[in-house]
Formats: sequence, structure tokens, C-alpha cells
Amino acid sequence: MDPISSYRDFTEALKAFTGMSPQMLHVHAGMAIYLASQLLLGSRRASWVALLVVLEIELFNEVMNYLFYGSWRWADTLSDIAFTLFWPTMCVSVGKYRRWRWARRRMVQALTASQLTVPASA
Repeated sequence: MDPISSYRDFTEALKAFTGMSPQMLHVHAGMAIYLASQLLLGSRRASWVALLVVLEIELFNEVMNYLFYGSWRWADTLSDIAFTLFWPTMCVSVGKYRRWRWARRRMVQALTASQLTVPASA
């Protein structure tokens, strides 16, 4: 059996085993890949690298679908990408925002502390 058909059989077996819709499988797969890549890479929360791993694996999946079907099914392809990337993208966005807010707060505290310090008059 060729690798393309084997891959398609694997994804179909996964759907049958879990009983989930393809959309829910994309959501769960996206988060599972994101968390596994963070764990394996040893990266922090809000990892762009982990998000890129999710994107690469999803694009591989879509290319395999293209090779199996012989053409792009654009509505299906775009919705699969959106479902797969949505929650990992939200995790990265929230993490980056929180880090930015924390750094901003620290900077404001440092500036406030330096302005409150009155230089000693000689």
C-alpha cells in the first residue's frame, strides 16, 4: 500500500476510534500537538516554535489530503486549518499579552520608584 493511502486509512481509523467529527479532531489534534511540542522542545508558554510545529503538521495533513483526492477542497482545507490553529494561536496570544503586560507593569513600577527617590542635596 502506498504511503498516501496508508495515511488516509490512519486518519479514517482515528475518526472511527474516537467517534469525533473531523472538526473536533482538528481542534483536539491542534492542542495535543501544541502541548506535546512545548513539552518536547522544553519551551515556555506562548511558544511561537510550538505554534509553527502545529502549522507544519497541519499543512502536511492538507497536502496528504490533496494527494489522496487529487485536488484542493478549499472550503474543507481552510476550515481544517482554522480549527487546528485556533486554540494554539489563542494560547500564544494570551501568553504574549500577559508577558507584555507584566513587563510594562515592572517598567512603570521602576519608573515610579525612581521618581519617588529624591536626590540628596549637598
